[in-house]
Amino acid sequence: METPSASEGRFYRNALLFTVFLLTALGLLAIYTSSSIPAEIKFHDTLFFVRKQFVLAALGFGMIMLLQTLPLRWIEILTLPLVAISALMLLFTLIPGLQYKANGAARWVRLAWFTFQPSELGKVAMILFLARNLSRPSARIDKRPMAILPNLGVLSGFVLLLMMQPDFGSTVVYVSITMLMLFVAGLPVRYIITAFCLGVVGVVAAILHAPYRLARITSFLDPWESIRTGGFQIVQSYLGFHNGGLLGVGLGESRQKLFFLPEAHTDFILSVIGEETGLLGVCLVVLCFAYIAWLGLRITTLQNETYRKFLAMGISSLISIQAIVNMGVAMGLLPTKGMPLPFVSYGSSSLLSFLLMVGILARLAKVAPSRAG
Repeated sequence: METPSASEGRFYRNALLFTVFLLTALGLLAIYTSSSIPAEIKFHDTLFFVRKQFVLAALGFGMIMLLQTLPLRWIEILTLPLVAISALMLLFTLIPGLQYKANGAARWVRLAWFTFQPSELGKVAMILFLARNLSRPSARIDKRPMAILPNLGVLSGFVLLLMMQPDFGSTVVYVSITMLMLFVAGLPVRYIITAFCLGVVGVVAAILHAPYRLARITSFLDPWESIRTGGFQIVQSYLGFHNGGLLGVGLGESRQKLFFLPEAHTDFILSVIGEETGLLGVCLVVLCFAYIAWLGLRITTLQNETYRKFLAMGISSLISIQAIVNMGVAMGLLPTKGMPLPFVSYGSSSLLSFLLMVGILARLAKVAPSRAG
């Protein structure tokens, strides 16, 4: 007979997959409405972007179904190879001939016809590594603070490679998820405070080192004052939300996507959703992510092993952090930063990586009494 926890886990898994499917379908619709005109002009194909995203979404959901049949220990075994592959791919972004540059940053690798962003795969690898390392009995950082060093070593390697691209936004995400998981693992508060202070110093140094980051901060504080420079994008995003009002102007009727709002189908896709479907559409997206966060928390509490708890918590937190950052930027609550909205924005690397994480989280919802599950 099925146990209550197994039944509960199955409900959480189905609810998680349905919510992610809903967000992905909404993303496909928003990508089509926001990219059809530029796709026609650039590629003579209004479906260019949405067709590619649809194929990757189908591949991603197929990957989710496959993960439900695999033992979790296989995923754990793949941790170190995945960390090594991610680091190698990040290194490739620094090599001329392999790297692909856009907007002044070399964050992508181009192999034949396929371009991908290794930092997205690295997020998965980082969480798998932290979950595995923090769950080892000999790595109890609440009893042996020095056990934190391997975690910081891997984080430092990723951060170094990311900042050489440069990719400041992903660096913040990597550091945030690491500090959160270390805090949950029992790292003393004084170390957290020390890390926070060092982080502030690092952020200030990064801003002073690159004038464009300082421009983003000043344009964030007063975008209307710097509308001709760094504030243009966020002002266009404001106008999109303003035009949408409560119910929106209607699907396909956005004015801001007509080359006023840069990156309309990627980082600022929430603005297009807000303009075309209004406050109700934005609330639907926010509620979906809030529900995913709650489901992730419930799946975490169902786990009977430390490794599984850290893995579920890390994945849930990463999805939530990236969604909050993207929506915060689109609404002008955070400085402008290129970061896709999970499941919704156009982007092959982001979509596949987040669907991979959802597949692992859904697999964790299958409550198993032993590590062999």
